[in-house]
Amino acid sequence: MTETMRYTICPPGHLPLSNRRFSLVDVPDLKILPDLWPNLDSIWIGAGTVPEILHRILNGLAWLVRWRLIPSLTPFASLFHWTMNLVRWGEHRGGMFISIEGSDREGQKQERSWHLLAEGDAGPFIPSMGIEAIVRRILDGKKPASGARAATMDLELDDYERIFQNHTIYTGQCDSIKTNSSSESPPLYQQLLGQAWNHLPQSLQTLHSKKIVKVAGVAQVERGASIVSRCVATLVGFPKSGKNVPVQVVFQRETNGELWTRTFAKKSFSSLQMKGSGHSDRLLMERFGPFTFGLALVTTPGKLHLIVRSWTLFGIRLPAFLAPYGDSYECDHDGRFCFHVEIKHILTGLIVRYHGWLVPNV
Repeated sequence: MTETMRYTICPPGHLPLSNRRFSLVDVPDLKILPDLWPNLDSIWIGAGTVPEILHRILNGLAWLVRWRLIPSLTPFASLFHWTMNLVRWGEHRGGMFISIEGSDREGQKQERSWHLLAEGDAGPFIPSMGIEAIVRRILDGKKPASGARAATMDLELDDYERIFQNHTIYTGQCDSIKTNSSSESPPLYQQLLGQAWNHLPQSLQTLHSKKIVKVAGVAQVERGASIVSRCVATLVGFPKSGKNVPVQVVFQRETNGELWTRTFAKKSFSSLQMKGSGHSDRLLMERFGPFTFGLALVTTPGKLHLIVRSWTLFGIRLPAFLAPYGDSYECDHDGRFCFHVEIKHILTGLIVRYHGWLVPNV
């Protein structure tokens, strides 16, 4: 519990868990895995409990034991259990991940990770699913050998995937290849979506590719009615209300991201989109002036949703419950890229809503 790391669990195309703090734990896997893969240099297994403030307190107490200031935390076990059941802050969802780092035959560094996301009460059932998987294999005529041992060689991931389909449990793999230049890297959205990129309609893939630098189309725009929402829309540069408003978007690919310049009629506003890191890992970061928003890219059949997960002002993190929200997504209609952007706030109501279509400007 005295060694820690941070990580974001996110099966491609799903709403990620918040970036979590993990602490090193002593589990039997540390003895089993080296026998399976003798070439491993190091193994790190951690647990990421929430709320984080209690996790950090436990880290501090673990250091006291390590420094021999207190002999053991065992006498406090009942207190810890009572506290964890009383303090239930955070999302009602959990997950796990496996990350492997190494080099390929050409010496290029690679990272591959497998992510599992369990919504609601599905997570606690996972440890018992191994029994169901073994029973299913027996029913299929694949009876395991007798004897007590780790079931590592008796079950495959596919055995679990069959069971996950009956629960709100989702998995996916992320590949991260470190290249020497931005020209070698995939498009920004493809980097973030990973496997889910292939499920996007072709018009969405085309717009987010590096080949397109300008698109044009038509939009319908609606602004909020309150004075405050109108002031906010004006300060950001959002377009005024109108029907069949001509739209043009220019993409400028830079080393640190993509600069999007949107022009509605003759009114323009820009934002910089980039790949998140640290607390914002696996999020699309979009900066409007002093504000930066962390957006999760979530795919559903035929759509790409952009969901606000975090926001900052001059780099200072702001409360998530005060963040703007709304139904924003991209989709395909008759082979044409379509967009729907809605921005609301708990204090102002609707700020702006615009939807329309775009095609490459040849």
